[in-house]
Amino acid sequence: MKRETKILKFLTLVFFITLISTKSFSQSCTPNLREARVRFDEGKIHDVAGLIKECIEKKSFNNEELTEAYRLLILSYIYLDETEKADEAMLGLLRDNHAYEINETADPTELINLYRTFRTKPIFFWGFKLGAATTFVNVIKNYGLNDANSTFGEYSNTVGIEGGLMFEKIFFNRIAAHADLSYNNNSFTYENNYLNEPDGNALIEHLSTETQTSLGFSLMGQYLIKTESQLKKKGQQKIRLPYVGIGATLKYITSSDLAAETDRDNGGGADGAAEDLIGEGFRKQLNPTVDIEAGYKIKSKLSFINLSVRYSYGLLNLTDKHYDNGRLSTFYGWAANDISTHFVTVSVGYLIPQYSPKKLIK
Repeated sequence: MKRETKILKFLTLVFFITLISTKSFSQSCTPNLREARVRFDEGKIHDVAGLIKECIEKKSFNNEELTEAYRLLILSYIYLDETEKADEAMLGLLRDNHAYEINETADPTELINLYRTFRTKPIFFWGFKLGAATTFVNVIKNYGLNDANSTFGEYSNTVGIEGGLMFEKIFFNRIAAHADLSYNNNSFTYENNYLNEPDGNALIEHLSTETQTSLGFSLMGQYLIKTESQLKKKGQQKIRLPYVGIGATLKYITSSDLAAETDRDNGGGADGAAEDLIGEGFRKQLNPTVDIEAGYKIKSKLSFINLSVRYSYGLLNLTDKHYDNGRLSTFYGWAANDISTHFVTVSVGYLIPQYSPKKLIK
């Protein structure tokens, strides 16, 4: 026990010594930066690197000081015609400060020209999204257990969920290529009356809820109505980029479960049906859609919050067969209409930039 206590005290002492020494070194670098600034303004450029290079390598400045130190070091190398060292210092600056931008009106021309020879924008964005989706059913052809021309039934949509991963790359500051992998859970209800009597009373009233889960892969082209550079030129601090997009999604339906109940006029009825419509051969699993989308990309530091509304139009009839010889048709009075499904999705996403600065022009 005493040995463990001694070890704990030793580790604590080492921690505080390291903390104090690091803080002390950091404090000692701030005067170096001030001195380097003075020497640079006096034209004693040869002295700059010796004062701040080690501090830069050990990251002993705060973020603001580190950026200024890099800038002084880059300019000193430029004026000393040490091109390779200037490139190396610029690459270090861009790796440590992804948000660094030149000042077109205040920065020296040499610094501006060097900056433009590097890749400074994100190579792509990645992120995630979560939203609510509702399903609309389009009846292509009606089927029923009595008169199919009179038992159209009625579909009602409910709200489901959607979530997934997003990937995005921006070209020419205005065009975005967007892809996402999504998980969807949605449902819709179906009501119908069968075997209507002459007085209009229904002998059988049917109610069922179909719940579908699917995986989707989307590709979309987006057009930014306003660009970040346009808003910055206008002096706007809050960057909000409205956009519109068009694309397509291939949905793969992993499950389609039907819960049904039936009330009969004679007081009988049945409930509790839980059928796998894919396993029973009623539903197809591929559901391609054409998509249109509108939204906003709101900048938050270097990332973007993505708000979007998407409409997806289903292209295919999802029904493979209409009746069975089991209890769905005979006992619950259910028949599968030929249908296609359409979706409206409202989602919130978060896009994170992936940077990889590099020299573009040798």
